[in-house]
Amino acid sequence: MGFHEVGIVGAGVHGLSAAYHLARRGVSTVVFERGTRAAGPTGRASGVVRSYYTNRFLAEVARDSTAVLADFADQVGGESGYVRTGGLYLHGPDDLADVLRTGGDHEILTDDLAARFSYLNLDGTAIGVWEERAGYADPYRTALGYAAAAVRHGATLLEHAAVRVVDEGPRSVRVALADRSRHEVGRLLVAAGPWTGPLLAQVGVTLPLTAERHVVAGLAHPPEAAPHAVPYVLIDVQHGYYSRPAGAHRFLLGPLAPTAATDPDDYSPDVTGAEFAWLAARAARRAPVRARAAADRSWASLYDVSPDWQPVTGRVTDRVHVDAGTSGHGFKLAPVWGDHVARLLTGDADPRLEQFSPDRFAAGSALAAGFGAARILG
Repeated sequence: MGFHEVGIVGAGVHGLSAAYHLARRGVSTVVFERGTRAAGPTGRASGVVRSYYTNRFLAEVARDSTAVLADFADQVGGESGYVRTGGLYLHGPDDLADVLRTGGDHEILTDDLAARFSYLNLDGTAIGVWEERAGYADPYRTALGYAAAAVRHGATLLEHAAVRVVDEGPRSVRVALADRSRHEVGRLLVAAGPWTGPLLAQVGVTLPLTAERHVVAGLAHPPEAAPHAVPYVLIDVQHGYYSRPAGAHRFLLGPLAPTAATDPDDYSPDVTGAEFAWLAARAARRAPVRARAAADRSWASLYDVSPDWQPVTGRVTDRVHVDAGTSGHGFKLAPVWGDHVARLLTGDADPRLEQFSPDRFAAGSALAAGFGAARILG
């Protein structure tokens, strides 16, 4: 039985970012991953990067994480795939109050919106917001970069190491794996995405986390239409979808609204014709050039969702912590959120992190999030 100061369950981008930030501080860290690194929701995320949040702390974390992604090779190592495109957010008139309380460096557009984006159909749109540093990155490559950097700093990464039993004692947490090996850690971080709840149940903790299936529809413009395509992240709050470029000719679409809870071990990874048509029709209504786009690679993945669509991060027992419930916007937060989690585990937590405590639901202190049904925007 080996001993580490910190054990982390889950080698998605959040678990790996936390492992990196712990290891670079000299904290003995082991990561348990039931499959391979970034093979779960991280590797199937759409990779939108933005700092447009109604929660000011999240806006700050996302802004600073964007800076890390932009300089990933020098700061962490490897490649994040970050591409800066700018981002446009479109709202109806009912969103004005929420728009005004967002954090970050954004430009609010009203009277000049139609002049700047004359190729968009802006019927009924009252407010636009432009974010200069928004864009997209590659969640899978980013996670691999964090994994390699964590190992370079001394962390141990165990793949094909499914956790079967978690047993908390007075001085340590014992972790038993499917291969019957046993490990002992001083503190345990459960960052297992949609599989977090059952693991926490083993230490007597029940959190209101659910898994939702969300689709990413890929489309491709004919080459002659590419110069007139939407070359930036577009989050159409008014019509309930987002889009982001995926190279010169392709773009990705996804919905902003919640979906029904699903079994993370039994869901369809394929996009149905109805799901694709719903997204494509709204994208074409907003940007008529997109009516000429053809179907391209599409897929469905999972979000681990909290009741208020905000992260659930904090201590749940004496020696067990959680980082989950990122509700579809976890990737863009991960570079700096991992540092906050590392500080939490080493007794140096930022007091502002307390608002995301797992205790908030029982205390009736749910956080505000997003704009109307588009709570994924945080």
